[in-house]
Amino acid sequence: MFEEALLTTPSSGHGPVAEPWVAWPYDSVDDIDPVLLRELSTGEPSRTITDAEALPTGPELAAVIAGFDPSAASAYDLVEAGSAFARMAAWVAAGEATVLAELASRAQLRPDHTGYRSVNPVTNTAIEIAGRCHVTVTQAENQVGHALQLVEDFHDTHTALSTGAIDLRRARVITDELGGQDQHVRVRVEAAVLPKAPCLDAVALRKVIKRLLHELAPVATAERHKIARDRRYVAVTPASDGMTHLEALLPAEDATALTTALNAAAAHAKRADASASRPARTKDQRRADALAELGWAAITACNDTPMSDHAAVTTGVVLAGRAPATGATPQRRPISVHVTVPFSTLAGLSDEPGELDGYGPIPAHVASLLASEGVWTWLRTDVTGQGLDLGRTRYRPTTALAEFIAARDRTCRAPG
Repeated sequence: MFEEALLTTPSSGHGPVAEPWVAWPYDSVDDIDPVLLRELSTGEPSRTITDAEALPTGPELAAVIAGFDPSAASAYDLVEAGSAFARMAAWVAAGEATVLAELASRAQLRPDHTGYRSVNPVTNTAIEIAGRCHVTVTQAENQVGHALQLVEDFHDTHTALSTGAIDLRRARVITDELGGQDQHVRVRVEAAVLPKAPCLDAVALRKVIKRLLHELAPVATAERHKIARDRRYVAVTPASDGMTHLEALLPAEDATALTTALNAAAAHAKRADASASRPARTKDQRRADALAELGWAAITACNDTPMSDHAAVTTGVVLAGRAPATGATPQRRPISVHVTVPFSTLAGLSDEPGELDGYGPIPAHVASLLASEGVWTWLRTDVTGQGLDLGRTRYRPTTALAEFIAARDRTCRAPG
């Protein structure tokens, strides 16, 4: 059943003129497409997904992506839609943080303020959220804790998240790296990285923040590294189907050395498998097998060595990255871990951080100690760090020089 309407138009001096009857192709106003209805009611053209980038996060952008039909879109529009949804997800995350922080500030979640005993208000809030949203209390505590951190300590980062300039992953990188820093350092680094953050992925952003921390707070960074080093550990957690998770928190230089050794072992295993016509293994499988072979090789070496020498043998096997036992993966080529150290740092004139290849900035005293035990190659750069010349000769520090650097850098050299 169509409803009919009489359309009239003004006519100069003679009043409205009747137009022909036309069919109204809707049973009711509720059946009209909302985008078309907006055009009819406002006279403005409807927004499309190509306009999404120019729209602020919020209801208007939500309306555009809600009316987007992926099945009828071009590849370009699908990319734009993905970007728009990502910005809205950031807006939602910022809004959720605001809500959780506000909830945690309410008196009923802080009964200790009224004289009653109470656990941490973060836990109180998390219990409420966990029950309502069907997540664990631990998960909810992480959400609430991060929400309070964003709202109370990282206002600018929270604002950038709410506008969709950064996503939640990058916001967490900023809070994780700066959360334990002194306020004046945190504010300076946050202000420096936020303009760059929209154009950086989370990995690159973390490196930039680490670099700025080394430059702006070398003393604090070195001290935090020493404290963090004391928290190193290796943990074994059972998994299903006869498997186990092996987790380790290591100094960056040790983890990089281990990773380099495993990569070298995996590359050799790939060639060995191919030459022996064995079934191909993925790189992850070959790396895992190489790590396991290090352990079995150490045990085998210990079984063939007097008990008093066990520790030395085990350490030697792991550091060398070799597996002498039958069936182990030998290292055919020498492997190396690259550390770039400013000359001024080596000379003891500054505390500029070193650069550990595959990781990023490391404290000056760690870089110097690694250099004292390694082989040096001269690299000349300009003031921006751009390489100009790479030396062909190599130099290994003498024992006396290595001992001097180790003694000199026992504590940080920066003022204070």
